[in-house]
Amino acid sequence: MLPEIPSPNDPHVRHLRAMFLAVVTGSFLFLIPWIAYLSVSLPNHRTVGNWRCAWVGFDAALIVAIGITALCAWRRLQIFIPWAVATATLLCCDAWFDIVLDWNSGDLTSAIVTAAVAELPLAALLLYAARKMIRLTLIVALRRAGHNGPVPPLSRLSLVMLTEHGEQGVHEEEGERDRAVGGGPRSEHGPDRRAP
Repeated sequence: MLPEIPSPNDPHVRHLRAMFLAVVTGSFLFLIPWIAYLSVSLPNHRTVGNWRCAWVGFDAALIVAIGITALCAWRRLQIFIPWAVATATLLCCDAWFDIVLDWNSGDLTSAIVTAAVAELPLAALLLYAARKMIRLTLIVALRRAGHNGPVPPLSRLSLVMLTEHGEQGVHEEEGERDRAVGGGPRSEHGPDRRAP
């Protein structure tokens, strides 16, 4: 049995959305002055402890993320998408910190080569694959729901929206909801919800 789609007018759904938006927006606004403060207060040089632990721990997390991403890809699991994005993010962070922290050392060349040849290309491949899988999933879901028109590009597609009628909709490029995901075959029980 499929779970019921919550109403967008449900007070609990509206409260959770408002809380989420407040936390994310507040975090964004807080980080602007925080970065300005750090840029003038942090020292250029600092001796730190646990350097080895920090890097071994980070690389261990990266290995776990790459392993889970590979496993999800081999098993063709939908959860591959968020794991690929998370792994790509870790790879970009690894490249950034390797280059910045080795800037005035003899290891800078190897950090740049590693980033250019391994970390950043793998990150780009994972992001490309994740994007393609999101797009393919969207196309399959729309086709199963009876949507035969062109599928808008991901950059112009809004989140799946819940309308007042409980249907899922997509915004076209003009920003209008003129095609509904749930607009396919219907029964007396409402829209066809076979799409994933």
